[in-house]
Amino acid sequence: MFRRLTQTGLPALAALLASACSTSFDTPTTLSSTGQLAAGDRRLLSVEEYADGEALAGMDTLFLPPVRIAPGADIDDAIPPARLVDVRVQLSQDLCQRLARAGFSVLPTGIPTEAETDPDGEVSAAITGIRRNNVATTGVSRLIGVAVPGPLNPRVPLGIGALGVEAEILDGTGRQVAAIRWASQNHLASGGGVTTILDGPDAFSNLADVMDLSSVFADAVGDLVTEARDGREPVRASTPQGTCNGYEALIEAEAATG
Repeated sequence: MFRRLTQTGLPALAALLASACSTSFDTPTTLSSTGQLAAGDRRLLSVEEYADGEALAGMDTLFLPPVRIAPGADIDDAIPPARLVDVRVQLSQDLCQRLARAGFSVLPTGIPTEAETDPDGEVSAAITGIRRNNVATTGVSRLIGVAVPGPLNPRVPLGIGALGVEAEILDGTGRQVAAIRWASQNHLASGGGVTTILDGPDAFSNLADVMDLSSVFADAVGDLVTEARDGREPVRASTPQGTCNGYEALIEAEAATG
């Protein structure tokens, strides 16, 4: 019996993982260049990426304007504009926090205070696609995740949400020194399924998966940059506490002015 289960069950699980992880959005790129991108792997996910470790090691201050929505982005029509603002805020904050942990001083406005220096480079990030999740199946998956905690939280393989984002870092001359094209469903290994009372009602909304994937994307960017800088004695700086919280006001003000 066990042998029969392993012969049939494990291949089925592998197929489920592969199909759940992979997704793509066929949209025009916002990157300044794609010629240096190479196939990579980030936490079970195939990506296209590039990083110049020597250039990144010499940077300690980055201008990170709010994450934008790419022209021609493949986004579900039924998502209200206010909810897209929420996604942009989440992505901007997560990316800011991850780059701060990587040893950068992150500037949301690009205008340094008296205690800061001019940025060494600029980060540009754009949403290329959003798929809503099915609220009912997400709720079931999350309840299962609470009952069966662990690094691989089971997901009902129906109505899973997806997010596509790309980002690049340009140096002071406008030369690309890092870039990544990334898209994923909220697969079994991404943290989907874990819910606590602190997550609130948004954990069961039709953008719950997208909000989960925001931090997965930010980690992919942070890991790419950190790995490229490793072993090169990079310069390091710190981001003042509370800096990343400023994106909510920036994006809401931008949305209000059209």
